[in-house]
Amino acid sequence: MPSYSRRDALKALPALAAGLAGCASLTGRDDSLPMPTAWTAGVRTPTRALRPPSGPLLVGTGSPFHADPMVSALDPETGEERWAVTGRKGYRSPLGVDDQYAYLFSKAGRATAVDYEAGERAWNIGLTGVDRADPGVVQYPPVVADDTVVLPISGTENDVVDRLLGMSREDGERRFRAELPASLAGAPASAPAGDGSQAGVVAPILDGTVRRFATDGSESWRVDVGPSPSSVAVAGDTVFVGSATEELLALDAATGEPRWRGSLRNTAFARPLVSDGRVYVGGADYFLYAFDAETGTRLWRRELAGPVTCGPTRVGDRLVTVVGSDLLVRGHSGTVPFEPTALYVHATDGTLLGEYWFEGYLDGGTVNWVVAAGDGVYVGQE
Repeated sequence: MPSYSRRDALKALPALAAGLAGCASLTGRDDSLPMPTAWTAGVRTPTRALRPPSGPLLVGTGSPFHADPMVSALDPETGEERWAVTGRKGYRSPLGVDDQYAYLFSKAGRATAVDYEAGERAWNIGLTGVDRADPGVVQYPPVVADDTVVLPISGTENDVVDRLLGMSREDGERRFRAELPASLAGAPASAPAGDGSQAGVVAPILDGTVRRFATDGSESWRVDVGPSPSSVAVAGDTVFVGSATEELLALDAATGEPRWRGSLRNTAFARPLVSDGRVYVGGADYFLYAFDAETGTRLWRRELAGPVTCGPTRVGDRLVTVVGSDLLVRGHSGTVPFEPTALYVHATDGTLLGEYWFEGYLDGGTVNWVVAAGDGVYVGQE
């Protein structure tokens, strides 16, 4: 594998990881990260990091324990903790953010907003029907739509009422409850108002439909796309979603009408990335694709070592993608381990620039996600 400097490889590549002290000495091997790294911070089972334009790097945790913070604010340059907010025992969702608050909800039966400049709770509201549900009920982050934050409460088993719960961003007051006919198949996405449509969220459902809901809970449209779609991406007036029909679908965001279908060789687990007139999507077929966002024409396809489980995410003129790792698949599959785990760096024209494999690497555990935030790339491990 070619050697890259930190700037040449990824511009900046901090790692966000939970370290397992002593692994290298016990195994007699060099278990340091297989890519250039700026810093490492200890967070137990970190959820995907977010960095608001005016705030610190924010990270949640998948840990169920009291002592592990629900939300931590880290210095993006050094990884040092600025503040942390703890909560009751219970698994928590990944974070959703707006220009003031970070949002999450918990199997402890609470929905919480944290002012990320002050590091203090803004509100903390009780929920029903989540404390006895399976851990998958908190798999997806809250979605901000206009003046409403929408909680995607949906489990992997039949022990919870699958629903979208709308709450006021300002004070947590309940706005609506929209029950779903089946579990969510992937993460919903915010959809702006336009062409006569209200602001709202677009949600993929395991019954094979994609549905748009307004911020009053009313259903704006639904379209049958076949079996289990992936997480949703919304860009401008178009919704993009991968389907188990082995297609990438582009739908009109205002009406749900299909615009084009791009052929894949398998389903897509991860959310498509839309950038500069292109749609990038990683498939379970071991390929990374680029399509023209307007026409659906496939621009290129590159083979990888495994199914894409996170990404791609864009950093400057580069795409960073994770293959392998463990993935909680909706439906009957449950948590599926994919091997090997590797991180790829491609140019936006598909040229391979870097390939980092985690075979035999123990310190920090499995890589679960990678995100671009500001001018850095952050990697989350077990």
